[in-house]
Amino acid sequence: MRKILTLTTSAICLFAATTSYALSATQTVKKEVTRVLENGQTVTEQVDATLVTPGEKVIYMFDIYNDETEAVNDLVLAMPVPKEIQFIEGSADREGSSVTYSVDDGKSFHERDDLNVRENSGLNRAATTDDITHVRWNISGPIAVGEGDQVLFKGRLR
Repeated sequence: MRKILTLTTSAICLFAATTSYALSATQTVKKEVTRVLENGQTVTEQVDATLVTPGEKVIYMFDIYNDETEAVNDLVLAMPVPKEIQFIEGSADREGSSVTYSVDDGKSFHERDDLNVRENSGLNRAATTDDITHVRWNISGPIAVGEGDQVLFKGRLR
């Protein structure tokens, strides 16, 4: 069974390639805060992103839960990178999935090493983290009935 999930920052759209399904999906946005304890130990925590200032690290998480009556395989999830966020290299890497990226608002996706941008001059250059507009994960699965999974990426507020 092939499942396709497309996530936007304002809404979650679910599409099925073959049949209807009942996957639950939740998006969460957190920020990463590092602080030093009295004993000198450094601790990094994820807290609600109610107020984020430029330069702070933000985490976009997408949690899914399989409400189906059978395991889900071949799941595809795509999440946009908001324009005010600079993607952090390597933050979307995830064991058990292949990750591809878009620089054209999700029209096409490529592996990171193959990601290029066409300049106004007509020449191509390697894409930087500033150019990434979407991240897509292909999760082969399975995600068992009653089980959940998560994808995420990190970025910095510009």
